[in-house]
Amino acid sequence: MTQVRPNKPWIGSITRDVVNKRVKGLQREALRDRPEAVAALARLRRGVGKPPGEIGDILTYTLDDQLVREHEVNRDQPTVGEFAAHHSLTLYALHQQAQNKAMHHEGPQYELGRSIRMLIADHTFPDRHPVITRFQAFSTSDSLGELVHHLRGIIQLLRGESVPLDYGLLAEKLVRWQLRGEDQVRMVWSREFYIMRRRDAKPRTDTTDTTPENS
Repeated sequence: MTQVRPNKPWIGSITRDVVNKRVKGLQREALRDRPEAVAALARLRRGVGKPPGEIGDILTYTLDDQLVREHEVNRDQPTVGEFAAHHSLTLYALHQQAQNKAMHHEGPQYELGRSIRMLIADHTFPDRHPVITRFQAFSTSDSLGELVHHLRGIIQLLRGESVPLDYGLLAEKLVRWQLRGEDQVRMVWSREFYIMRRRDAKPRTDTTDTTPENS
């Protein structure tokens, strides 16, 4: 009898869960001002924008056996999950710097496009705004290196306004980007930035008839 092997979870979902768990643990302890967590975030910040593996003393936070798949192991290169985890964790450390509240929040309302949109207070969405210019440059990135470069600047903007981000979802999108999903990821982020925040900001129309029956 032929046994059917269960499908393995997608590496993007695995990476999202690994990053969520790591960030939540670091964030919880850092907000309690625990020296070990504060020092860990400082070390992780040294890895911002640098290739995975270049900063040896952060590998204990960025590596996980779940991020390694046998078919993609190349001893000289990080896996797609390791790449995504490295950049998500180091960018989180940058985001959390000098903050006294959590900068990692879970949920689709903290997806990257939505969080960037929060930087624009005017819901009329002016055509000329520095955040729009920054987002357009970011969304046209042609390479992972360029994407990470623009992400660093965006995270600094979010930190300046204390706008949180879901770093697990960011890691998942970085995995998809590497698996020839660049156009899909751009579409998701752009839809959230240009459409979803405006839709959420629309005033609710109450169609309930509140006229008293005996009037």
